[in-house]
Amino acid sequence: MDQHKNGKPNPIPQLLCAIALSFGSTITGGWMSFSSVAIPKMMKNDSTDLAKEVEDVQIDLHTGSWIASLFFFGNIISCLMGGFINQKIGSRRAYLYSAPLVCLTWVMIALSHSVWIILVSRVISGAIFGVFQANGKVYNAEIAHPEMRGSLGTIASNMFTLGSIYTYTIGYFANSWRIVAWMQLLPACLLGISVIFIPDSPYWLVEKGREEEARRSLIRLRGDSYDIEEEFLEIVNKKKAKEELGRSVQQTLCSRVFIIPFLRIGTLMMIAQWTGMSAIGTYMVNIFMDSGSSINPELAPILVFTIRQFLALVSTGLLKVSPRRPLFFLCASMIGCSMAGLGTYSFITQGVTNPSGMATNGTVSLDDTSNPSFGWVPVTCVVSVNAFMSLGYMSILQLLSAESFPTEIRSYASGLCGAFTALNMFGATKSYPYFVATLGFHGTFWLYGGVMLVEIIYGVFSIPENKGQSLVKTEDKMLGGEDNILVYKINKE
Repeated sequence: MDQHKNGKPNPIPQLLCAIALSFGSTITGGWMSFSSVAIPKMMKNDSTDLAKEVEDVQIDLHTGSWIASLFFFGNIISCLMGGFINQKIGSRRAYLYSAPLVCLTWVMIALSHSVWIILVSRVISGAIFGVFQANGKVYNAEIAHPEMRGSLGTIASNMFTLGSIYTYTIGYFANSWRIVAWMQLLPACLLGISVIFIPDSPYWLVEKGREEEARRSLIRLRGDSYDIEEEFLEIVNKKKAKEELGRSVQQTLCSRVFIIPFLRIGTLMMIAQWTGMSAIGTYMVNIFMDSGSSINPELAPILVFTIRQFLALVSTGLLKVSPRRPLFFLCASMIGCSMAGLGTYSFITQGVTNPSGMATNGTVSLDDTSNPSFGWVPVTCVVSVNAFMSLGYMSILQLLSAESFPTEIRSYASGLCGAFTALNMFGATKSYPYFVATLGFHGTFWLYGGVMLVEIIYGVFSIPENKGQSLVKTEDKMLGGEDNILVYKINKE
């Protein structure tokens, strides 16, 4: 080792790169929160001057569920293309080229005068989100030093929460959902500008045979005073060993090196969508109306996501020191209890609140403060769900998805996991109004709590402990052996 080099990488370049790419998560937070903000505004049915602006777009909750769920339908399609896009142009360029398309989707919504234009925009938005899903967490995992990968893996969650707070705050002060749409252009511009200045992933560059560029990228990410040779050679040698086996991407996707991680981690991600977290994020304002919260339903989400943002920052440091398995199970248990608690509160107070915040004249009541004595309970339950999502639950799932697959198929595998996850998100989001109509508000959230129990039991048998390990070692460990190259050779023979 060079006597002028020390053993500590510079964390600042890695942090700045992760933040730059994670503006995509800020955009995603806006996309997902928009339906929660916009649907109640579109459901208003009054004759005031403020309503004249939106009187050509009048919807009910079931139409609103299409606005919310078609976003995930578009996501299904593009997640399958995300890996191909990554292999061709890399994560950085995928984000760079997506930024203008993000702006287009928001302009379409802001200028729309019919529901179908909004629906088309939501499908396109979901498709762009699929590109983000297949590339974002992979890039952050590949640029991170093993000691920092846990912390950098939480950046996306922090930025997602920031995008949600931004959207809910605008929605609280703005009477029109069109203003909310126009203001979403700011995060899109920040993404397009910031990713110009970040390097490509050294893993991707090595896969493309551009080893000198990969070396420069790694030096830029770790700092001039850090000796990158051991880490660089590990990446290069891993690629060479796989080339000697002659496996194509298609063959690898059909082998146990993909199937085992997919069954272990991909299944966890799919079950998670039926635990109610997607419904809370998409219909939060309506949920506060239905539950009888004593806080203004448009103000409550700002409180929820502000607390979530604080805990997401805590999570950045927590994942640096905490083992992942116990943290995941703690967070999942608290989310399940909070879902069940929200359902129990609704059951006890049923008949006091009005379904979907609908007043007797058919208009949406955003100021329903019935049952004020215990109206803090729904807010506490929703805060708890979002708090423990940020504290470790979602961050650990995203980290596991990014860590568990071999380099040559990592973006493809992430895209496939994203596609199956999006399919379940589409189903869970679209079915929420039907669950409430069939099971009642309380029954719906009891169901969500039960699904989380299933998630916990499955996680006991499927989640590995990868804290502090390199990506090469984590993909080896997922197969239950010391070296998955050995597994490759056994299968080939």
